[in-house]
Amino acid sequence: MIDSAMASSSLCLRASSAAGAIACALSLTSAAGAQPGPAPAPPPAQYQPPPGQYQPPPPGYGQPPPQGYGQGYPPPQQPYYYPQQPPPQQVVPVAPPEPETHAPKYSLWTGARLSYVGFGFSFYDNDRGQSETTGNFLGNGVAPQIDVGARISYRYIPYLFWEHGFMGQGHRFDGSQARSSTDFYGIGFRYVSGDVDSVAFLTDLSIGKRVVTVSNGTQTYSMSGIEFFRLGLGAEIRVATLFALTPLFSISSGALNDSEGDIAFTCSPNCADGVQGPTYKNGQVIQSARAYVVVSLGLGIHFDIFGK
Repeated sequence: MIDSAMASSSLCLRASSAAGAIACALSLTSAAGAQPGPAPAPPPAQYQPPPGQYQPPPPGYGQPPPQGYGQGYPPPQQPYYYPQQPPPQQVVPVAPPEPETHAPKYSLWTGARLSYVGFGFSFYDNDRGQSETTGNFLGNGVAPQIDVGARISYRYIPYLFWEHGFMGQGHRFDGSQARSSTDFYGIGFRYVSGDVDSVAFLTDLSIGKRVVTVSNGTQTYSMSGIEFFRLGLGAEIRVATLFALTPLFSISSGALNDSEGDIAFTCSPNCADGVQGPTYKNGQVIQSARAYVVVSLGLGIHFDIFGK
């Protein structure tokens, strides 16, 4: 195609007339238009990011939806948020006010009791094999008692006590100036149940040493031993916060094993049974000791010092 164009241009150069020049130019123009143009360069290849890297959003992302989109469907429901309940308030229990008259929780407990006391059964068997009854040495009498202890948590009262009894004459000393007495001292424990602020039930347990003494002029004789237990049942009547009355019935038992001193019976030396005095005396151990019983009924007056 290039060779034909060059030949045509050569013929044009040779033409001498104007008409020939115009015809030559037209032929060159047609030849040039018939030649195809250069091929367009291919578009650059689109960049594809490697997997795992950011990729551009698809076309139309972020554009508003077309008009009429979603018609015929109910609008989405708005989420409902339940109101948060406040945490429950902690209710602090309030102790009821104490009554005007009430038993203190802690106190120094002290007081006294006056009881009517009687002995029963016998103390020992004499050398004739006969029982020396309690009535041969002493009769019934009255016995004051002093108590000192502590009230703990309203109801518990451990305490120390001493009781001294003024007793009547025994049968072996009738008609004489002999005097009989008894002493009982030891430790005790009280438990108060029920309504401690008004009238409560009282239980009393105690243990101690019992001494029975008979004296006549210059002669004194005594027997002693451990009194195993004394059980008391009664009431505590709260009169005021620091003051209470305690009627109490008690029963106890024990055995007298030790002797001290000597004394002659009133009928000596002409006693009908031939017994002129105690079989065991001057520190002798009472070999034939027997269990005796003591019964008492009394009224106590006690104070709760420093109590609230």
